[in-house]
This record gives sequence, C-alpha cells and structure tokens, in this order.
Amino acid sequence: MSSSVKAYEIMDRSEGNVSMETYDVIVIGGGISGLVCANYLAREGRRVVLLEQNHRAGGCMSGFWRNGFYFDAGDQSFESLGIILPILKEIGVYDKHRWERVRYRVKSPDLDFVITSLDDVESRFEETFPDDEEGIKSFFWEAKRVSHFLSEFADPWHSPFTEKPNVGTLFRFLKWLPGLRRWMDPEFRGKLCRGIKRENLRNWFIGSGYQKMTFFVFAAFWHIWAHDYWYPVEGLQSLMDSLAEQATRHGGAVRFRTPVHKILIRDHRVVKGVVTGNGEEIGAEHIVYTGDYKRLVFSILGEGYFEPGFLDEIRRSRLSEALVSVYIGLDIPPEELRSNMKTHHVFYFPNYDVLFPDAGSDGDIHSRMWIEITSPSLGGSGLSPSGKSSLILQTFSSSRWQDFWKNGTEEQRRKDEYRKFKMDVGMQMVRSAEEVIPGLTERISCMDVGTPLSYIRFTLNTDGASAGWTYDPSGSPLARKFGYLRFRTPVKGLHTAGHYSMWPGGVPTAALSGKIVANTILGRFPFAQMELLCKIFEAVKRGSSLTWSSPRV
Repeated sequence: MSSSVKAYEIMDRSEGNVSMETYDVIVIGGGISGLVCANYLAREGRRVVLLEQNHRAGGCMSGFWRNGFYFDAGDQSFESLGIILPILKEIGVYDKHRWERVRYRVKSPDLDFVITSLDDVESRFEETFPDDEEGIKSFFWEAKRVSHFLSEFADPWHSPFTEKPNVGTLFRFLKWLPGLRRWMDPEFRGKLCRGIKRENLRNWFIGSGYQKMTFFVFAAFWHIWAHDYWYPVEGLQSLMDSLAEQATRHGGAVRFRTPVHKILIRDHRVVKGVVTGNGEEIGAEHIVYTGDYKRLVFSILGEGYFEPGFLDEIRRSRLSEALVSVYIGLDIPPEELRSNMKTHHVFYFPNYDVLFPDAGSDGDIHSRMWIEITSPSLGGSGLSPSGKSSLILQTFSSSRWQDFWKNGTEEQRRKDEYRKFKMDVGMQMVRSAEEVIPGLTERISCMDVGTPLSYIRFTLNTDGASAGWTYDPSGSPLARKFGYLRFRTPVKGLHTAGHYSMWPGGVPTAALSGKIVANTILGRFPFAQMELLCKIFEAVKRGSSLTWSSPRV
C-alpha cells in the first residue's frame, strides 16, 4: 500500500458504529465522478463526505499491487476530450503526476502498425487489402470527418461544450449537424461498409468495439487512439489516491469500506440521509449517487419514487459489456518487453471474428477473441520489481457465461471450480498473446484473473458493466437519446452522476458529470452549452426514423 493511501485511510469505518453525523453533501461512490464532485464541493467550503464500499478509491479506474507488481484493475488509460486534463488542473492534481502520451498498436494475421493518424491507418488497410480499397476509402473518409469534428470541439485541453453559451460556437456546431445525424444512425455503420467485399473484414468494420456501437463512437475511438490517450506513469491508482487526498485537503472526508444500503427520505420527497452497511445513519441536505443506476432504482432508493414508464425503460435498458482481465507478473525486463510490444497498448486480433460471450457461449471462446495487451511497467516508474514487468490482458466477457463462470451464482463466495476455471481461461488468453510476446507462458512469475464477477464485487455494477448503459442505440431506450443526461431524480436533493448519468458512458463523461452536479449544488449554471447543443440536435432529428428525446437534467 502506498504512503498516499495511508494518509486518508484513517477514516475507514469498516468496524463498529459511530455517532450520527450531518453533512451538507454525501457523495456515494469513490470512482472518478464521485472524487471530482467531492473535490469541487469541498474546495467551495461545503461539508462533504464521500462513502466508498471498497477499501480504496477509483472504482473502474482503481489499481492494486500483488507480489511487488502493480496492475490497473479496469481502465488502462483514458482520453481527455478537453474534459479530464482541465478538470485535473482545476482540482490541483495534474501537476502531481508525470504523464505518458500512450500509443496503440494493432496486430492481426495481416496487419501490424502503430496508430499515429487516420491517414496512416487508412493506408495500412488499403495496402493490405487492395481489392477493398474503394470500401476502405469510403469508411475512412467519414471517419476523418468525425476526427475533424473532434479536433474542432474536443482537443485534449479544450472543449467548448462545457462553457457558457457562445453564439460563435453554436454556429460552428450547426454546420456539423447533418454529419452527426448520419453518424449517429444505428444503421449507418453497416451501410457504409457495404463496399468492403471481403466478408470477414466487412464484418469486423461493422461489429468490432462495444456491441453495435454507432459509427460516430467507433470513429471517435480511432481519433482518440491517435491523438488523445493518457496515463500517469505512477499508475491510475496513484491518480485516484491524489484525488481522494485533495478532497481531504479541502476539508472533505473520505471513508472506505462504507457501503450505502439505503437512502433515507422524509415526507416522501426530500432526502434526509443514508444508512450504511453497519447501520450508521448519516444526514445531508444533498446526496450525489454515482453508482449503478439499476441498483439505485430497484434497491437503494426503491421503485416507488419513479414513474412506471421510466421503470420499464430502466428494466429494458441493456448495459455495456463486462471485461475479463488477466494480471501477470513477468520475469521479463521492461526494455525486453517493450521490444516485443512497441507501445503501451497492443490490440491483438487472432482473426476478424466479432465475438461477444453470452451465457451459452462455448468454453474456449476467449481463446478466439481480440485481446488488449498493456504493460504499466513500460513507463519505468517502479511499478514492478527490478528486472521484471507487469502485464495485463483484457477482452469482453459476460458475468453469466458458463453458469456464472462455474460458480453457479454471482455471490461473493467463490467455488473451487470457479477459481480453477478462471485460471484456465487466463491461460487461453496468455497463449493467444504469445503471438505478440513469444515465450510468454514460460516467463510468468505470478498470475491472477479478474472476471466479470470480480467487477461486480468491487464496483457493484450490475453484471460487471464496464461503461454504464450499452453503446447500442437500438438495445436500450436510454441509449437512443443522444447526449442523454439524467442528473436529477424525483426526490429533492438526490442527484446522480457517473457514466450511468450521461450517454455514451466512459471516463470523460463520468468525470464531467461529477463537475456538473457539483455546480448544480453550488447554484451555478452547470452545463448550458452542451444541453443547448443537444436540444438543437434533437430538434433536427425530429421527423427521422429514429426516436430521440431532449436531455432531462
């Protein structure tokens, strides 16, 4: 455990009862949205307490140490989009870290290149698949238009969406509306790829990424892989620790091992406080809930506060895919590992199949899937023992796969069959990764596997969802709403933040939601420009075949 964690973990409330306390604001959840929200509130003098059920801050951005090796548990780096880096600057933690501008490499049976620009990526595909040059050109023409849009409106350090309304910005945005309408159409990605003749390659362009994500989101990933991914070389947990420490420096309180079991309401319409896992009651005028929205509606708050139609939407809305992660301590020096990997991240595709495990998928499906290979050790900041390296393998999975990974349930008690099975899956992924790191199997010092059940345990996200609601606009009533925003609830004083409160979910939207809700509580106009732009876009969408709705804030 780092010394930075020890500085504030004295607030741990895992044992015993404490006297009733009252705060201005209770923030539920210590992921990036909760940490950002708590910092903005505390620095303005609000008495705020952040309650986190885990033993450390971070949520999906947390990390851990094992046998001297550091591993990022969920996210492996993040994009800024003009949101994250400015927020970290404002809060005062950016300069506490050394930053790596991380690169991505793509490797498949036919391709092997580092993503530096969309022009270069297009050339690589055209050179490798000359018979499909016309279809590939069409795809990347549109992708580069998305990239130009993001370059204009969301570079790493600036995003006009988060500022007060500006006529010039609005007019600049209006010219992009026809493109946005096209790119957000759930069918557009498939239509665009019809010109790619090679069936497996066409299916890869249509289906890779989160399941059925829109063309806009898929193209945006290519843009940020080339221009806007960042990593604190001390590991993501060090950043989460800094955010927690900074909140306490501003006068806030951070408590770990403090799950919230119930939100207390008075007069059936106003928040009163919370009940924690040990029965402690904590009072507050405002509560910010940053966790799983389904858990809020059906457990922590209860269905009685919501309209039947909205409850039906929540029940029917699917969630983003879960992950399986393999954490490996390697007997390989970082310089040797870098010679094999070449970049911080490697996307390895053993084929062009697009696979998404479900409950009934066969037992070796992960051996045939893409893998993201990442090493925190390549930054050279002491994240592994001398002469050794940390390595992480990730791909999509499902909590319900193979009867909950041979455990029979998602409950925390784990069977021996589960423990053996997850290690077998981990070794399948290791053998696949040997195409990037030859001899990997023989160089393993230690290894563990985090399944979707692990993510449920540590994040409390239903089914271990990695990014809130599904990225598939056709698979969720909520995901159909471009710029979907839900920060308020029917209960006065109860706010929601995190990547369930904005669509599409991810690190930037989660962090931004924390700032928006903090500004709302502070009485500031929180999100004028983005809300107005979303309403303009929705107005233009009227009359199309899609169902769109204005943001609900």
